[in-house]
Amino acid sequence: MADEKPQRRLLRLLRRRPKAKPARDSADQNSLWIAHERAVTSVREVGEATQRIASNLAKQRGAVDGIADRARAIASRSSELSQSLRRVHEVFERLAVLALNASLEGARQPEGVGQPLLLIGDEVRSHAARGTELARELESAFGDVTGELAQIGASVESTKDTSHEASSESARAGSAASNAERALQEVRESLRRTTGTDPETMRALAEAAEHARALVTSLGTLSGKVPEGLVASVLRPAVEPLLRLLAYESDEDDS
Repeated sequence: MADEKPQRRLLRLLRRRPKAKPARDSADQNSLWIAHERAVTSVREVGEATQRIASNLAKQRGAVDGIADRARAIASRSSELSQSLRRVHEVFERLAVLALNASLEGARQPEGVGQPLLLIGDEVRSHAARGTELARELESAFGDVTGELAQIGASVESTKDTSHEASSESARAGSAASNAERALQEVRESLRRTTGTDPETMRALAEAAEHARALVTSLGTLSGKVPEGLVASVLRPAVEPLLRLLAYESDEDDS
């Protein structure tokens, strides 16, 4: 074997069909590491998305709290206005009673004396009636507004509860993502101990295998077109370390 031409030996070793089981084991290990890395990436993306959701929910809770405070302030102010309108309504009613009394008093007086009092009483009663009606309408409108504001407040409180529940779920999801990432780290260590490899090593081996296949393809293309001595002189410095490694592995397999 020592007298064999280096280029022939290289081609024989590179083209030699490896045993099926080691190749399959290497492929399985590479698949395991690829799946593990994808799972780690997915879990991290879930954790980051959960953090963004939690941040957005916190902003939403702040906005909802502001709306709730504003709605309560408006409802309180609306209630105060309704009470003021009720008092205005009562004032107009008392004014109407006073105007009625003035009209009655004018009617009891002689025609020349009581006529002005009667006219003033009727005029005041007319204005008091319109004021009473307007106050009643405004009071009713503010009552409706107060009711709507109460419903808005209830809706805001419901939204706050929902936001709180969503925040709790987001926190649980973030905790689950953290636990999953720790579990995947434990799986990584177990795979490292079991296979004796790691993702970086398997990627390097996959790249080396791809380069080796490309080299074999190129050598096959050059076969018969370029003198073997020229091929050997060009490739020998680069492939002699690989040649020694493959020769060692071949000797190990033969033994």
